[in-house]
Amino acid sequence: MAPVDRGPSKSPARNAGSSSPAASRTASAASTISSSVGKAFSVMRDVASRLFGILGPRGALVAAGVVAIVLVAVVVFAVRVCAGDAQEPAGGVQTAEEQGQEPAPETVSVPDYLDADLAASLMEAAKGNADVAWVANHADEYAVDGDAVQYKLLKLAASEPEAVPFVRAFPERYPADAGEASGGERTQGGAPLLFQWDQRWGYTVYSSTTFALTGCCPTSLSMVYQSLTGKSDLSPYDLGVRAREGGYETQFDGTDATFLLNEAPSLGLSCAQIDVNADALAAALAGGGLVICNVGPGDFTSAGHFFVIAGLNDDGSLVVNDPYSAERSAKGWDVGQVLGQTQALYAYRRA
Repeated sequence: MAPVDRGPSKSPARNAGSSSPAASRTASAASTISSSVGKAFSVMRDVASRLFGILGPRGALVAAGVVAIVLVAVVVFAVRVCAGDAQEPAGGVQTAEEQGQEPAPETVSVPDYLDADLAASLMEAAKGNADVAWVANHADEYAVDGDAVQYKLLKLAASEPEAVPFVRAFPERYPADAGEASGGERTQGGAPLLFQWDQRWGYTVYSSTTFALTGCCPTSLSMVYQSLTGKSDLSPYDLGVRAREGGYETQFDGTDATFLLNEAPSLGLSCAQIDVNADALAAALAGGGLVICNVGPGDFTSAGHFFVIAGLNDDGSLVVNDPYSAERSAKGWDVGQVLGQTQALYAYRRA
């Protein structure tokens, strides 16, 4: 393990010889109560003397009784207020975080067997994110499906800030029996921007491991379907189920691309595989069409990957809805750069 000290604790040490704030408040309250009681009895003696001279013995006795009751009530109120001031805050001693202070930094460590670049990326990301720090300190818990899956999950936490909550909860929530419905998605280029590591479906099992790593094809098709039909009834998980039932799910290798062509009619869509060139791509996007792009190794993947080309920006760059990366989805992409990595393009329209 390679520990990295993130700095000393900012929590002040408590001096055993000094009095606590609670003790000081208690002493102050006792002094206030004693003073209040003494003043009350002094007032009662003065009032009784004056009333005796004005009203006579009987009248003075009745009036003094009323005054005594009032003064007792005042003293009781003072006692309660002072006692309340002397109490500790509800829940006992507050943490630094509850008091609005930064929590004490923690030491971050990663296993020695991790790739050096990944380890460095994890430790750098952990400096400003407690969830990434937790992931780094519990790296072994992500090896449930083997070293390759562990590597990808840890790299996801290090490189995709939006995916960190998903990765943090992975050891507790994977595998999930079923995914949840989609809806209320943000859009980009007129299409919903969905991620395969969304917590609503990312913990389900697809292609022998977590949908978060292997569900790019059904997630891309879900974006196209929801955009062109205006419906949200088929989530990425639902289309993954269709791929499995149709025999398109592979072992550890995602989805067979023929799923994109063969499933389109059942979704109310038309799909055509087009030439991999700029003119064919522009024609497919004209009039609101969408294209699913299948790329090989390069900027998007080290193996194979699917994402949606949702349109063109004003500068001519491509609007890319990448189901694996919010970071890559946030930038415009040069047409030539993308086509240089493309293996196939699938153009969609409403049937």
